[in-house]
Amino acid sequence: MSSGLAASLAVIAALAVDAPCGTVDATPRSAEVPPLKSAYRGKFLIGTALDVPALEGRAPLDVQIATTHFDAFTCGNSMKPDFTQPEEGRFTFAQGDRMVEIAQRCGATPIGHTLVWHSQTPAWFFKGPDGLPPSRELALARMRSHIAAVVGHFRGRVKQWDVVNEAISDAPGEFLRPTPWLKAIGEEYIADAFRAAHAADPHALLIYNDYNIKRAYKRPKALRLLRSLLEQKAPIDAVGIQCHWRLDSPDLSEVEDSIQQFATLGLKVMVTELDIGVLPTRYQGADVGFRQLMTPEQRAALDPYPAGLPEPVALRQAERYRQAFEMFLRHRDVIGRVTLWGPHDGDSWLNNFPIWGRTDYPLLFDRQGCPKPAFFAVLQAGRAARRSARR
Repeated sequence: MSSGLAASLAVIAALAVDAPCGTVDATPRSAEVPPLKSAYRGKFLIGTALDVPALEGRAPLDVQIATTHFDAFTCGNSMKPDFTQPEEGRFTFAQGDRMVEIAQRCGATPIGHTLVWHSQTPAWFFKGPDGLPPSRELALARMRSHIAAVVGHFRGRVKQWDVVNEAISDAPGEFLRPTPWLKAIGEEYIADAFRAAHAADPHALLIYNDYNIKRAYKRPKALRLLRSLLEQKAPIDAVGIQCHWRLDSPDLSEVEDSIQQFATLGLKVMVTELDIGVLPTRYQGADVGFRQLMTPEQRAALDPYPAGLPEPVALRQAERYRQAFEMFLRHRDVIGRVTLWGPHDGDSWLNNFPIWGRTDYPLLFDRQGCPKPAFFAVLQAGRAARRSARR
């Protein structure tokens, strides 16, 4: 074990001594430790995602963790097109309104996710009256109308929007993903989406959001797209880096280089979907259409911790989180937000991605709402930065 790792784990252990987590009532568990958001105040927003059960009142633990420890909230699913406009002209905003209400109650910043995406968008968007693909004019009108209605409904309340999500292709030699939006409108749909969002709320911060854009194969495409948007005078304010990471990947120096390169464009950088999974997988992306199959014989190897996370693995994860947040803090002049993709392990999408039905442990709180070593590592990183700033 390196001296740096040993020292950081000693700090984590010391902080954890006074953090009881054995009561039947889940509410005090995360409330008995210092609020994470306090350690990052003045540096960047520290956020989480609230999904449907929390916004329907069926997951009070999620809300308690969110309001205690985070100062930015993103709807995990409730502002995506299939939720907000399931049928043409019929809009549903109840869960989004609930997220905004919870955020306003505790002084958090509401984040909108996401306006234009190839996934979780109802099929009617991409059908003309004859059932065939829509004309360019119809597709463009529908996109603009959707953005105007959704952003307009939350105008002045939702402060940041993931405007376009995952438009860049993973395929070698291919720039943009061949989505129905691209096929119907052309490459200019991305800039047009930003213009529509800005028109609906000129004061909202507008973000392009994608996964793996810190990696060498995809970063040049991201830089190309961002430069193109800026050249077109599209009102883009920030780039969102999804950070669905593992214990051994990515190389954080590659991430740091990407943050610096994006910042040179004059854009803010948002870490929009952070989690650090501990389960083995061959897949390193975040394309929701991908599924890796697991045979019964493979389950023991691919789902090794169904009964609980072993302490050595939890400490490795804590060290990984510490390194990540120390990196984010080095660039707090350009990073505006770091959002954990869920309040606790039981809520994580990684329990069902890329393999369905596993037990993963990627977040800062466990399934009972108890703070994990990763929580204390992140807390300590923020506290250390505060002490350093006061010297």
